[in-house]
Amino acid sequence: MKILLILAWRNLWRKKRRTFITISSVLFATVLAITLMSMLSGMQEQMVSSIVRNTTGYLQIQDVMYHDEPSMDHALEYGDEVKKAVEQHRDYIEYTVPRIQGFSLAAKDMGSRGVMVKGIDPEMEDRMNGLSSNMVKGDMFGDGDEFAVIAEGLAGLLETEIGDSLVLLGQGFQGMTAVGTYRIGGIISFPVPEQNNTMVYLPLDQAQYFFAAPDRLTGLIIMVAEEEIVPELAEKLQEELDKEWYTVRTWEELMPDMLEAFKAREAQVAIFAWVLYIVVGFGIFGTIMTMLFERLREFGILLSIGLKRMQLAAICLIETILIGFAGVLAGVAAGFAIVYNLYINPVRLSGELGEVMLDMGIEPVISFSIAPGVFLYQGLVIFVLALIIGLYPVRKVFRLDMVSSSRK
Repeated sequence: MKILLILAWRNLWRKKRRTFITISSVLFATVLAITLMSMLSGMQEQMVSSIVRNTTGYLQIQDVMYHDEPSMDHALEYGDEVKKAVEQHRDYIEYTVPRIQGFSLAAKDMGSRGVMVKGIDPEMEDRMNGLSSNMVKGDMFGDGDEFAVIAEGLAGLLETEIGDSLVLLGQGFQGMTAVGTYRIGGIISFPVPEQNNTMVYLPLDQAQYFFAAPDRLTGLIIMVAEEEIVPELAEKLQEELDKEWYTVRTWEELMPDMLEAFKAREAQVAIFAWVLYIVVGFGIFGTIMTMLFERLREFGILLSIGLKRMQLAAICLIETILIGFAGVLAGVAAGFAIVYNLYINPVRLSGELGEVMLDMGIEPVISFSIAPGVFLYQGLVIFVLALIIGLYPVRKVFRLDMVSSSRK
């Protein structure tokens, strides 16, 4: 075996041009697979992150009836039972974001508009989605403040400015009339038109007073450091809570339509991946075929002077393994350099495609993933693919006519 390894190694460097061409084909295939799959994985991660951070969070504790009938009457009581359950799993929970929200009518002078009134803790919202970074005028409220922050599009529709008064009218807890007048202290901008034309933010305590729902929330958002623990954490929290009154839902349960879209996308990615591997496989196969026909006379001479077919086949297989390993290793290194640069500097989209992504609530950029699995999996697939294709020269050796090939 040692002799076969030495012969295979020397064969590789006896004709460096041929070896470099073959390695380059594997390298290019690896870089192509890594770049494309990193882009697809990055886009999906971006979509999940946007949904989680801008809407539902990873988990939510809600009243058991709120998800099916999202009204203020089904706001949960944020009492000792919920707080105790959260505190017992503090090791898994990064932070919590309390919210109370409901639809109301906003009016200013003779103009009115249907809006979403959302009571928030500004510090926790900032930690979750950087809300205050979108401020374009005025300030975000803090402890003790009683003013409202409204979306820029809504301010334009109602022709309001900082310092104007905004009248809110809606329905509160258990049929109470929710009515209040609030000074506009800040204007915030959103890239998504639906948000930009409807959002009104109030301090959490003020919103609870407005909806006549003290110590109640429509949902307690739970954020975790690692997405993988979400299902397990949901089960543990549910065990601590009375199932008759409270439910713990993951973001997949809160947005089933989006989950179905992700599953459909995963199927598309799988089909695309197989098409990519077929194209890559034919590219490697074409290179190896070309190199093989260049060596047929060499193989015939080696067999005619006494080298056994099994030994020659072993040499060809070892050469394939070495070339595949070198090509994949170089491809992973080059692919990481390319992907990391794109990860640091994502490609921004404009035009119709950018507008479509904004309408979906996703930042219009093409993101790339640098998850280790992307590089390891693609590298392994290309290596196995190169190894399978490399079996063709082995098969050719056993069926080679040494007399006719040695005369070529």
